[in-house]
Amino acid sequence: MKRNSRQLPGRSVFVRKALVTSIAASALNAPLLIAQEQEEAATPSYGIEEVVVSARKIKESTQDSPISVSAFSADSMKQLGVTNLKEFDGIVPGLNMGGGGNGVKGDSNPFIRGVGQRETKVTIDGAVATYVDGVYIGRAAGALLDAVDVASIEVLRGPQGTLFGKNTTGGAIVIQTAKPSPEFGGHADVTVGNYGRRNASITVNAPITDDTLFSRFTFASTKNDGYSENQVDGKNWSDDDRMMGIGQLRWIASDTLTVDGLLSATKTRQQSRGQKCLSLAPEYDALGGLKPPLEKLVDDVLGEGTVQDNCNKDLANDEFESELASNNLFGTSVYEVDTYMASVTADWTITENLGFKSISAWRRTEQTADEDLDGTGLALTGRKQPGNNRTEQYSQEFQFLGDTMDGRLRYVAGLFAFVERTDNDALQDYAGFAVNTVENGSGGATTDILLPQSQYTVRDTHNEAWSVFGQVYFDITEHIELTVGLRYTDEERRTDYKEGVYFPGSVFSTTGATSNNCTNSTLQKGCQVLTAPGGSVDFNAFTDWEYGFDADGSGDIEANEVGLIGKDSGSRSDDAWTPSASIKFLATDEILDTLHLDDGMMFFTYSEGFRSGGVTVANGDFSGSGIK
Repeated sequence: MKRNSRQLPGRSVFVRKALVTSIAASALNAPLLIAQEQEEAATPSYGIEEVVVSARKIKESTQDSPISVSAFSADSMKQLGVTNLKEFDGIVPGLNMGGGGNGVKGDSNPFIRGVGQRETKVTIDGAVATYVDGVYIGRAAGALLDAVDVASIEVLRGPQGTLFGKNTTGGAIVIQTAKPSPEFGGHADVTVGNYGRRNASITVNAPITDDTLFSRFTFASTKNDGYSENQVDGKNWSDDDRMMGIGQLRWIASDTLTVDGLLSATKTRQQSRGQKCLSLAPEYDALGGLKPPLEKLVDDVLGEGTVQDNCNKDLANDEFESELASNNLFGTSVYEVDTYMASVTADWTITENLGFKSISAWRRTEQTADEDLDGTGLALTGRKQPGNNRTEQYSQEFQFLGDTMDGRLRYVAGLFAFVERTDNDALQDYAGFAVNTVENGSGGATTDILLPQSQYTVRDTHNEAWSVFGQVYFDITEHIELTVGLRYTDEERRTDYKEGVYFPGSVFSTTGATSNNCTNSTLQKGCQVLTAPGGSVDFNAFTDWEYGFDADGSGDIEANEVGLIGKDSGSRSDDAWTPSASIKFLATDEILDTLHLDDGMMFFTYSEGFRSGGVTVANGDFSGSGIK
């Protein structure tokens, strides 16, 4: 990976180069677990000669394809027990599906061979792309898909620069749904298990006319009760609660034209993934007691070692603590995602040697997700989404596929355009903690709140990308193939945001009792005790607070309740040429006989992948105040 020196610090373009040398061989009945093309076998098999992939836009055996790919059919996924993309962890070499950002959300956050993107904001793209029926899935939320009524999944490792609509540096996950067919039929699946596991799906394939129009409908539900318990309120996290529906039409318009239409929707209503923190106390001791500022502040107020004690509690493997709990200042854990997708794919055979494909798509993603970032029961750091963030994307891809010279020379050429817009993307970061909560005589509670900082951001982001790409395959001899490809990519992104950063430096008391926490802490903006009218404060205002926090419940936000306020914007434009080249050698019959092999291939591949840098705006990078 190299960093393009033309960019500003922290806003970089990444170009990943890969040089691959591989030797593939198979003996008779080789014990390799691989996918089988459904059209060519009625029963499951692991015969390596029957694996067919389309990763290079042409159907070929994996033994003939000079790329690193793992392919799975519907049958092989069922035998492996794969019901969701996240379950490919440990099955596909070099693949880790991550966990979205810091690992607590249910986002799709894949890494291939260690190359990925930890951050999942709309201001930056992932390093591994996911495609459904050729449609690029731009956002990580809602992209951790269930493998329901899927015909095949291929995982491509390494830069993908010359064949796919959206260029990537790490690899691609290519999903093909099962398509409508002329036969009436269907299937239903039900799974029950421990932790309240109950999955169900039903698929109906129904021809509308005898030989021109077919339909297929799939509905599925995935549920379990969760397997990790938050000790703060006894609620289970790490659960599954997802529903999906897919409707498809296939129109055989003529002998040379087929049109596929797809509508899909998914609904996710889950808790976050439970997590525990890792104590760095030994490292702190080695540095002479040096600590992060927030941890030092907590220990100063509540006593030395408070954070580490909360991190090192003797909990079982399925237990953890989080401030995102019932009846808590910061609200309960939420991970809610709705997606809607529509696509139309037209496949036209222009001549015997030339084909054309058009893929038009729209997708909407709506997400609300709260994150506990510190992994303790203390409210040290976290994020909340006060509203339902919405992203819409539009994409169009054209492909020309053909061959000449009696099939010795084959080619793919394409044009891709992508537009994505996210409006009112709201996010609230907080750093603080609640302390000293005890029952009082009137049936209420006495709570002192220390809130060092909170930041509220509302962002509008607009991303555009277009590219032209092509690849040529030439059979030099019957056993030697040369492949060359080239792609040009141009991407632009812009973000406009409003931000409020709140530094109250205060301890808020719900009873009006004087607190001595101020004298024991080292707060930046001074320290004061604010007494709530009537002895109560609605701290749930945290869920709809903007540019200030009505700490004393007066109905107005006074000067001492507002920090920095401002707005800013950032944009960037990046472009790059990315080439690829490979040469493969198929073993001759003489070599196979000598080595007692059924198939054998050796290939050398060089490829580059391009990923534009993200737009980053640090806290407080704005100017001006009094935004509307």
